[in-house]
Amino acid sequence: MQLKLGLVALIFSLSSVDATLVAVRQSSAVSIKSLLPVSNLKSKWTTLPGQPNALPLSDDTLRPHHVLTALPHPFATAPDGSTRAMKAFFPKGSYTFTHEPQGGLSFYAPGPSAVNLETAKEAWFGYSVFFDKGFGFQKGGKLPGLYGGDTADGSVSCSGGRKDTTCFSARLMWRTGGAGELYVCLPPSSVDPKFAPNDKLCDIPNSHCNDAFGTSVARGAFTFKAGQWNTVSQRVKLNDAGKANGELELFFEGKSVILAKGLMIRGDGKGKIRGIQMQTFFGGSDESWASPKDQNLYFAHFSAGVSQTL
Repeated sequence: MQLKLGLVALIFSLSSVDATLVAVRQSSAVSIKSLLPVSNLKSKWTTLPGQPNALPLSDDTLRPHHVLTALPHPFATAPDGSTRAMKAFFPKGSYTFTHEPQGGLSFYAPGPSAVNLETAKEAWFGYSVFFDKGFGFQKGGKLPGLYGGDTADGSVSCSGGRKDTTCFSARLMWRTGGAGELYVCLPPSSVDPKFAPNDKLCDIPNSHCNDAFGTSVARGAFTFKAGQWNTVSQRVKLNDAGKANGELELFFEGKSVILAKGLMIRGDGKGKIRGIQMQTFFGGSDESWASPKDQNLYFAHFSAGVSQTL
């Protein structure tokens, strides 16, 4: 009997080791090429372990400001058992930041001072996101992306359907079943006709435009999977002053899945990329978007770079 119990214990122990190894391989499978799928960067930084000059995942690296203090962003070990990550908690019933209970996290971040995104004409930003196994995606929620505008203060909160010609944001969203999209707030033609080129986003297949909120671009172009790491990267290229030659591109697992050209991301030379709009929450504007249960997601491997300067 003792021998049988010993064999069972050994098998269980080996299974646990195998599971841990699988989890470690999941994390180590994330590559710098999937986070920054470009070879001509003038400057860059990354928190991907094992990379030359990799930085720690910490507030000292990200340098957060305009932090929503009611929602902490603790650093913890991800469910893979090995990866240091930033944890976002969504209590059941949470949606947006203006309803109780609150969930997610919110702050803005320029990243390390050695890489000044405000000098960039074209910038890249990548990260990995891990949704809890069995994550309830509900109707959707927001994920981080780059933001910018004419002034540092005026660029903050360029979201929530804000109709402003002096700022922009390019976040991501998950939708029902994990369907992914690019969720953008660009200067609208309804405020100034010179921004009419941005209306072409509505012509991209499976895009959704409305007068009240941001533009959902190419919904379902990729799919987030729960219980594993998903790696995304975006490219924002500012237009020349007065010209419709700006570009937005999104990569999933290192492959381009969304591309929009001919945009007016800024009106004149004042507009700059200001940094990372580090937000995640369920919503949506009503309780039908709320998190269906207590659950978490985790962010890791933040990376950014500049490929062209102003």
